[in-house]
Amino acid sequence: MTGTALSGRVKSLSTGNVHAMATDPARSWWERCNDGVRSMHETGWGESTSVLSREICELLDDVDEQFALTGAHTPEWPNPYKDGPDRAEADYERSTNPEKYLIVVARVQAWTTVLLDRGWAREASPVQWALRPFDSGGADTVLEPTADGAVPLILTTHTPVDSNHPFNISISAGDPAVCLASIPDCACDGCDSGSATLLEEIDTWVLSVVDGSLHVDVAGNYSSVRTSFGTRGSTVQNLDGPTEFTAAPWPANWTARPLASQIRTAHPEPPFPRTVFGTAAREGFRRLLRKPGVAGASQIYWRTDE
Repeated sequence: MTGTALSGRVKSLSTGNVHAMATDPARSWWERCNDGVRSMHETGWGESTSVLSREICELLDDVDEQFALTGAHTPEWPNPYKDGPDRAEADYERSTNPEKYLIVVARVQAWTTVLLDRGWAREASPVQWALRPFDSGGADTVLEPTADGAVPLILTTHTPVDSNHPFNISISAGDPAVCLASIPDCACDGCDSGSATLLEEIDTWVLSVVDGSLHVDVAGNYSSVRTSFGTRGSTVQNLDGPTEFTAAPWPANWTARPLASQIRTAHPEPPFPRTVFGTAAREGFRRLLRKPGVAGASQIYWRTDE
């Protein structure tokens, strides 16, 4: 694969609240991320922001190489709104090509192959859950790390219930496990920012688990998740059980990236949309595009790092 690029998008760097413009679609997101960090350092800004290490870049290069095989039949696509018309309300009421989201399954397959081939993990039996994925069912791949203190990675593939629904994957960590992300979060046309956005989101979540740069705190009706890329809070309902953990690196002799600063925010009462396009139509269509949620697993995420 040659273009996991977020062309022209403002990309949040590792502090979670420092931004740099990335404009070269021919370079991988991790190369452009490092370019942005170095540019900040040259101007005396963002001293606490670190580049992605050589070892991390080599790991991501390996995933990209494997993805050329697993994703051979799942083509990428650009952001349809980058140089085109603005999003319209009707865009949030339809999904014209849900089958293209099979690309997210191909990406996690590439990650699974690389992590197993490196000997950092083995496939394991199902884990207990603290906070389940939004989508019910699905096929879990549980990767249990061989390193002490490292936490399992659970990659769940949710198969569409019909041709009008997308493939999507859930990324979870820990035992008991906590769902960190569901990708795509929404498959309506209005929320489509191109495949590169989805691939980068998968990479940063999986990398955070493997790198050991992850802290999770889930209790009551609120959860907090910190990585080196930012901090997120969420409201949750009907937790299976509270849990808190700080991950450790999967590889030996590996130093985890520093976590983003804790962001303190009031616990929201109503669910907040993840973007400014969280209209009623979008929310309604989101629910139509998602498979029925498992009882007791409702969760709403919003970004505090953007």
